[in-house]
Amino acid sequence: MPPKICLLALIGLPGAGKSSLSNWLLSKQQDALHECQIVHLCYDDYINTHINTELAYREQRIIIIQILEKLIAYIQGAADWPPEVRRPTNNSRSCDYLILCDDNFYYRSMRYKLYQLCRTYGCIYSQIFIATPLASCLQANSTRGADCVPELVLRKMNERLEPPGHEAWECSSLTLQNSDTESVSQLILTFILSLFHLPTALSPLVPSPTQTQMQSPAHCLDLALRASIKVHLQTLVDAKAKKLISMKLNEKRKEILVQFRAKMSDKQTDPDSVDLNYYVNLLK
Repeated sequence: MPPKICLLALIGLPGAGKSSLSNWLLSKQQDALHECQIVHLCYDDYINTHINTELAYREQRIIIIQILEKLIAYIQGAADWPPEVRRPTNNSRSCDYLILCDDNFYYRSMRYKLYQLCRTYGCIYSQIFIATPLASCLQANSTRGADCVPELVLRKMNERLEPPGHEAWECSSLTLQNSDTESVSQLILTFILSLFHLPTALSPLVPSPTQTQMQSPAHCLDLALRASIKVHLQTLVDAKAKKLISMKLNEKRKEILVQFRAKMSDKQTDPDSVDLNYYVNLLK
């Protein structure tokens, strides 16, 4: 079976804790995530922030997409390892890959570029939004020395930031309220492990009613619930206990879906205001 590839977009303001989360995963959690190889792609390493023209900035982002294409091609056995990317010490084509795309991604259109890449190459798309308050981001950013983002720029980013919505392509999202990874470590690890049980984002040539249904928020929630149940069951050893808990969790999953569909059918409900993570957490 070919390896699965997940592009995980890290969303948040400068100073929110995206690189800290990446370093935490790379340094402390590689054993916990032994089923996958982690690659950290920090956009700051490739973007020259001193270039002021919008055209040059967009061109640099296009180059990063091209680097990601080379990396995906290597994992899929079609190219050599891209020299622009730091190579893991124990990398192998035989295991699954988690590619941490470390950027602000404050516009939804920036994230959609990654999703399109996943559709083209049959990868899994997901995202973690670190919603650290602006004041904390400003304070953390001020300690960066030469890498400090101008305060006015950071404030403008905050005004323009588009949090993950509830379109089908953004349904696999996790929101963290701050950069304290240790306090929510199990939540993060469970979320990441569940990603490789999700279907890839292959682009259908001709959309069918079935495919349209599969992209609905309710279907995305069902996939996320099933993945969460599977991860939980993997921690159990006793077969009898596993069967009983599986039945209990699946009954709960059905109840949650009924509750979610009732919520979505309410004409006063704004689909963009519904947090899928809230419903996934109801399993616990």
